[in-house]
Amino acid sequence: MGRLGAGGTARAAAAGPLLLLLLLLARPPPAAAGDSKKSEAGLVSEHFSQAPQKLSFYSWYGSTRLFHFRVPPDTVLLRWLLHVSQSGPSCTDVEITVHFRYGAPPVINPLGTSFPDNTLSQASFHIRALLSTMLLGNTSVNISHPAPGDWFVVAHLPPSSQKIEVKGSVPTCAYTFQPDMLALRVVEVSILEPDVPLSQTLLSHPSYLKIFVPEYTQELRLELQGCVSSVSPGCPVRLTVGASTLPRNFQKVLSCTGLTPACHLLLSSPPWGRWLQVTVESLAGPHVSVVFTAKAAFTGMDSGGSLIIILRANQTEVTNGTLVAACVNAASPFLGFNTSLNCTTAFFQGYPMFMSASSHVANLIIPYPETDNWYLSLQLVCPASSEDCEQAKAHVETILYLVPCLNDCGPYGQCLLLRRYGYLYAGCSCKAGWRGWSCTDNSTAQTVAQQKAAALLLTLSNLMFLAPIAVSVQRSFLVEASVYFYTMFFSTFYHACDQPGEAVLCILSYDTLQYCDFLGSGASTWVTILCMARLKTILKQILFVLGTLVIAMSLQMDRRGIWNLMGPCLFAFVIMASMWMYRCGHRRQCYPTSWQRWVFYLLPGISMAAVGITIYTSMMTSENYYYTHSIWHILLAGSAAFLLPPREEQAESWPCLQKFPCQYQICRNDRDELYTVT
Repeated sequence: MGRLGAGGTARAAAAGPLLLLLLLLARPPPAAAGDSKKSEAGLVSEHFSQAPQKLSFYSWYGSTRLFHFRVPPDTVLLRWLLHVSQSGPSCTDVEITVHFRYGAPPVINPLGTSFPDNTLSQASFHIRALLSTMLLGNTSVNISHPAPGDWFVVAHLPPSSQKIEVKGSVPTCAYTFQPDMLALRVVEVSILEPDVPLSQTLLSHPSYLKIFVPEYTQELRLELQGCVSSVSPGCPVRLTVGASTLPRNFQKVLSCTGLTPACHLLLSSPPWGRWLQVTVESLAGPHVSVVFTAKAAFTGMDSGGSLIIILRANQTEVTNGTLVAACVNAASPFLGFNTSLNCTTAFFQGYPMFMSASSHVANLIIPYPETDNWYLSLQLVCPASSEDCEQAKAHVETILYLVPCLNDCGPYGQCLLLRRYGYLYAGCSCKAGWRGWSCTDNSTAQTVAQQKAAALLLTLSNLMFLAPIAVSVQRSFLVEASVYFYTMFFSTFYHACDQPGEAVLCILSYDTLQYCDFLGSGASTWVTILCMARLKTILKQILFVLGTLVIAMSLQMDRRGIWNLMGPCLFAFVIMASMWMYRCGHRRQCYPTSWQRWVFYLLPGISMAAVGITIYTSMMTSENYYYTHSIWHILLAGSAAFLLPPREEQAESWPCLQKFPCQYQICRNDRDELYTVT
């Protein structure tokens, strides 16, 4: 935005291509208001003029002169030419003030008076120029990318002297003011449709786009993709979004000068139901082409909750036979109470509500209401034979609010926020046999005794891990014992926290306990299989650590993925099978060699593991979860106790405590052998 003063210098808001626009506007305009002329760059210039008015010295708002203009759509440059003339014997070089505002007349305060309390006193945009300067005919105001619609210009002379003069007794001077408006409008504007890429090429002229913002839009994302310049690196592009308004300017400007070929602009709460102007200019200089793809995306305000409507009527006012009827409708109100009470409009079936002497409270819950304007219509219905119908009245208290989940899904449910394709909505996840939209259906609900029994089954079944812990300690597998203890601890408290309703105990956050439980299950299986492989101690410990880290990483990516647990376990099984086959070939006999080991330990352990995996993968449902998952705990822990190999022959129980009374000793087994026969 700029002003051309007495010196004849022009100041404009935009540089480069904007100077070309000023030169186009500098041509002599047509004589008639509203005439236009086509330019070479897809632009058309239009001239608007209004009748001149005689200016007055300012004493109150009525002494100003108001001019009203309509700026056409797709205008990229607006220029007001301010003309003034004088006539009379006593004209002096006075100062003339001109105010500009978009959308409404300017709020001015030339006298510096005070406004009432709580009144916004925002200063208007204005210019001041001497009469001698304006008589030269080169005073103008330029606005780049003006908002289309109503613009107002107000002009006045300095404050009056307050001297009362008799008309005709002193010579006077008449000051006449006339503004002309020149508008440079784009006739070739590309429509940017939502989620549809639009390819553009910039040369010497800007690229003009526009996008329509529908109602209930929460967020608008504009993005330039694949931006490539023919000369300079990066994306030398400036993006200007929105129109200029006075006295304040809310345009958004984004300079995509980085080396990345994509940049974006995020606009929260854009104006609904309007066309939004987008101007893309090249910063690479003349005769340099810039190619890019523009894309726009909207976010549909979230309404995936429940609308609660509560009406309460005064019980003393709603007498026998009197009825308070209400209709809740979207898009348009219900107005046909005299003929029917079905709440049906032209294109919507509404929801009726009634209050009477016996029931003076009415409740209505609308899950997932449409995103629209909602209307509540109320009518007092009297009996046909009542003589006091005209004097009847009823005070109704109205309560309306929107919640994600009704009553937060109650004590047996959890309200979860879900997001799909950028849309946010809520839903209730029910437990303990409760069902329904808000977990209020108790047709299959568990009793408190059943809940406590289920909690005891799922938690106490983890005590079965004491068996592999004891076996591991007795056989000097201390690392394995630590992993089993970790699994038992977190599985117990995870299932204590996982219970709904009455029987629940959480020592940490639910998510943390669940992650630790899954990690413990995978690590227990991993260390058990590797322990059966009979590797060297140092190699076994390295695989313990690496396998646990891999399982932790995979669980972070997808906690419930079956291959996150089965993948590492199959890899460990391949290692174990390879070592067993190597020993069989090296010794030319089956490994393990003892039939008692196969009959009393390996076969029972393998059978328990197979049954447990079958139950876990194919037999577990939400109804039988409490006892099938408890059986899974028992089988998993029992199989580990059976499958653990016997203690190595050279290992001794608690070797670190041999010299504890006198001195410490570093535990080390120098006799570790790879092919020890057990």
